Amino acid sequence: MFVLSLSLALAEPLDRVLFIVGERIVTQSDVAFETFFDAHDQSPVPAFEDSSTPLPDRLRDMAVIRQLAGDVSVFRPSAAEVRTRAEAFLAHWPRADDGLADLRDWGLDEQAFMGHLYSRMVVEKYVLRSVAVPIGPQDDAEIVAWRLRFAAWIADLRGRADVRKATIP
Repeated sequence: MFVLSLSLALAEPLDRVLFIVGERIVTQSDVAFETFFDAHDQSPVPAFEDSSTPLPDRLRDMAVIRQLAGDVSVFRPSAAEVRTRAEAFLAHWPRADDGLADLRDWGLDEQAFMGHLYSRMVVEKYVLRSVAVPIGPQDDAEIVAWRLRFAAWIADLRGRADVRKATIP
């Protein structure tokens, strides 16, 4: 019986670990979910909307920032802010219940989804307080300059954080 249960457990697909940031694990399924999530969400942080940054790297950086932000009150979004962001996300479906059904397919119930948004918004607030966004967000030169400032800032954070890249045996 043990051998049967072990073989069934081993038959299940395993998620590949890409990075470990402190105690946060970033997996291949996180990247897949982020692809789905990005299609329905608009971040106020230009770097998180930049498709030239590989998604695993962006998730690593978000995990670094989230670890640094901790539970400091200045970075915490209000329940109303999280709800507004959730409503904007779910507005991409004809009915909000359809969006919630898609989230359930990803293993997220409404509470887990709200937690995901909350964490994302903590990261965004941390970034926006640390690297001020351009005054003219439509000005390409300002966006390019902001991305350069962000790149230097995040590289410094990465260098000070406990980031381990998973290695494939």
